[in-house]
Amino acid sequence: MEPTDLYAFLRDTNLVELIEQNKTTDDLFDVIKLTENQHSDTLAWCMNPNEGHSQGDAVIKDFLEAGYAASVDPIWDNKRFFEKWTPGRIRTSSFGAAFVTREFSVEVDNGTKKGRLDLFLIDPQNKMLITIENKAGANLTAEQLDRYVKAVKAEVSSRPVFSDYDQAFIVLDRDLKDYPEDAIESLGKRWTLLDYSWLEASAKRARFQLARDKNAAQLLVAYCQKQTEWESPAEQRISELAADLALAHPQVVEAMREVRKESVLDWKPKSLEGAIGELRLFQAQYPQVCEQLTGIQGVATIVQQLVRSMPSLNQDLIETGRTWFNATPAQTVDLLRDGDDAFWPVYINVYRDARASRPDAPKFNLRLVWARGEFNAAICDEPELRAHFQTLFPGLKKFAASDIRRLVIKKHLSQADAVKESRKLLESISDQIRSRPVLAAD
Repeated sequence: MEPTDLYAFLRDTNLVELIEQNKTTDDLFDVIKLTENQHSDTLAWCMNPNEGHSQGDAVIKDFLEAGYAASVDPIWDNKRFFEKWTPGRIRTSSFGAAFVTREFSVEVDNGTKKGRLDLFLIDPQNKMLITIENKAGANLTAEQLDRYVKAVKAEVSSRPVFSDYDQAFIVLDRDLKDYPEDAIESLGKRWTLLDYSWLEASAKRARFQLARDKNAAQLLVAYCQKQTEWESPAEQRISELAADLALAHPQVVEAMREVRKESVLDWKPKSLEGAIGELRLFQAQYPQVCEQLTGIQGVATIVQQLVRSMPSLNQDLIETGRTWFNATPAQTVDLLRDGDDAFWPVYINVYRDARASRPDAPKFNLRLVWARGEFNAAICDEPELRAHFQTLFPGLKKFAASDIRRLVIKKHLSQADAVKESRKLLESISDQIRSRPVLAAD
């Protein structure tokens, strides 16, 4: 990095706006990182209809509807539960008497170990008892889940007070999208598996209330949107600014990446001299800005190289965030349903894998995303097109009733491999659409 590179970066008007945008953040979870127990405590607060987030029982309804959608061919308790609790019944029922508790401890491994399941949703009015295992970062195993069912049956649901309650078992795992297909299959169908994307509906609803000056919803907005890939308009602007700066000043951002590895304790008398010294001071004074710039550089580079290798991929076919981007081939646009809120029915999603990445070696995961409700029924038959795609992507056979199917294609890709595999996947989508079954009306 030359001094002229740094000074051009510091004079960039986008940097000025990025710094100011970060000063106005109202997101508490930009400041603190939650542990697994704190995630469970916050979820319990969100799902309590009598708390001050102004949502009443709406978050519980979001949760139950997502559970129904994710329960494909469930067995045992979940089968009986969701045969009774359909989306229509969920949406028209009241859960004002429900509460969430963390007070049950259970014995596992034939009583040799004490275990504490994360959450229990109990509704005495509707007579339901839902066991929720919230795995924020830990790995799941079928054996562990089976032990938990046996323990709950023996020590909780067997109590006379719960004898006629409808029961369900649901896993919440924020990293579920990263599980390989065989790992998901190995967990069986006794538990319903959910990631945190269902919180997006809660965040959107709460933001509408914020617009009506109900500020008590702010904490729920912040938590729910932080657990999903959804970005507020302010966050979207931050992502755009960071991407533009990373592309315009790659030498500075690369030097920034190296400087971020250092501690203040590593500084020596001459550490603050010259352009690198000035960059060290900038990093110390604006750590969040530097984190955004170094975090987005990998995504911005992938998008830039992908567009360069695929001239047909214009900006209307790309959506970018701080650590992710979505893209779709031009052929997909022809299949869109009508409506101003329509989105691509099938696209790719590339995102940085925070757990596998290092500051100097980001890793990316690649997914195929299928949104069955976004297809125009007058142009294509979604189930028939899905069956056509299954010849290349067998994983689409699973969770066919889900509104969104996110299928992991590749994991832990370098930047170069992410470009190559993204192009390959986009071309495969394009080829499948071109060769799709054609309706008679076409």
